[in-house]
Amino acid sequence: MIATVFCRRAALAGLLAGVAIVPAFAGDRPATPEGARTVQAFLDRFVPAPPAGGSALVSVKPDGQAYILSVDLAAVNGLFKGAGVGATYEPATLVYKLFEQDDGKWRVVQDSLPRIVTRTGDATSVFEVENYRQTLVVDPQLAWWTSGAASAGKGLLTAEAPKLAQAFDFGSLAGDYATTVKPDGAVSSTVRQAFGDVGFKISVTDKDGNPVASSGRLESASVNLGVDGLNTRKLFDLVSLLSVHRADLAQHESELKDLLRTLAAPGTRFVEGGEATKLMIASPIGAIALAGAKLGVGVTNAGPDSAVDATLDAEGLSLPAGLAPPNAADLTPSKVNLAFTVKGIDIAAAAAKAIESLRLGGPGPAISDDDSARVSAALIGAGPLKVVLAPSHVVAPAIDADLAGEMRYAAGRTSGVVTIRMRNFDRTMSAVRELGPEVAAKSLPMVAMAKGLAKTESDGALSWLVEIGDDRSITVNGVRLSADK
Repeated sequence: MIATVFCRRAALAGLLAGVAIVPAFAGDRPATPEGARTVQAFLDRFVPAPPAGGSALVSVKPDGQAYILSVDLAAVNGLFKGAGVGATYEPATLVYKLFEQDDGKWRVVQDSLPRIVTRTGDATSVFEVENYRQTLVVDPQLAWWTSGAASAGKGLLTAEAPKLAQAFDFGSLAGDYATTVKPDGAVSSTVRQAFGDVGFKISVTDKDGNPVASSGRLESASVNLGVDGLNTRKLFDLVSLLSVHRADLAQHESELKDLLRTLAAPGTRFVEGGEATKLMIASPIGAIALAGAKLGVGVTNAGPDSAVDATLDAEGLSLPAGLAPPNAADLTPSKVNLAFTVKGIDIAAAAAKAIESLRLGGPGPAISDDDSARVSAALIGAGPLKVVLAPSHVVAPAIDADLAGEMRYAAGRTSGVVTIRMRNFDRTMSAVRELGPEVAAKSLPMVAMAKGLAKTESDGALSWLVEIGDDRSITVNGVRLSADK
């Protein structure tokens, strides 16, 4: 958990920096006191005013070619307290250098990162990193960043609570940020953060007061984020509206809705993914190993053609002895390639209904329960909801299977078609027999029935076309199964 949270935060750092600093390679213009006041005034539009007697969260001053932007984390504590958030930072200052370039863009440089300590109730987290550096080039015309990079040496993130201790460390960090601009002005941006020599430790105390610990290491890990078709100018306008009118936003409801409608229009796609290599885990149930894994998730807003897609690739899986039944190693997948897409949804329609239903300044929620139900109905539309399994592959020592198909869900009924293709099926049956008399007695009749229903392909592989009717009927290669089967 701690590794996942940190990877996402690190990958989002470039995106957040671009939104927060919008208006700082080519030659650099000298920093001036007037320029510092202009940058300070710009930032003050987005940063809440400190409570009475509190210090400012951000400050800007000229220093040669650069403007020095300082962020006082201790000043955040007053904002937290005013908002009822029970978290505090130990004193620390984030320092950025802003360079105004001759080409009108701004370059934002962070040469180091201080030790950051956060306390929430009785939990404490600490983040430390060596030789951290991040550079981001921002184009005010886009209100977005155009390129950037990050690097660091060793890093360590720890979190401790009375019955929990977690640690996540890495040996190196390399980040890359890139943006291309489309003819219509929308952007396509990617963020990649790669970590080398990654480790983690987790220790919890069970209900009996006994410690339970797990640890692991990865040769490398990376997280990738991307957005395509984003109207960054309108996004900046939205952030500006929310910041400047946070106290009287209800009076600007119409303007807010217009911006939301533009951003929610079809044409945007978001993706997130991660990779890991050579994972070794020591757990209470034994050692777990994985040679490599990739996971990707995408969301596409394309009106009635909207979709959510996901992919999973893993290989070299090794499970602890005793976790599976005896002699089950030949049936344990060592390589998996899965890909599926959810269709039959309309993200734009759901967003439009949500925006239409939005009511600010009233005594109830911004969107009522009844309107929330209408938003859900708009997302599904007339249906059917479809889950499409793209050609996928599962491999074990005694399994070599291809799968593909589509399932449909409408009016509380399920139907669909799935194709399964297996090579060396006799070896699969032999592996089932080796599971022991008790397991084999329960499983072999079903496996034998499957073989009897199979179609033999020209290469000797067996295949099954499984059709599921909305009347709950099941047909395999044209043979309708009875209820007892």
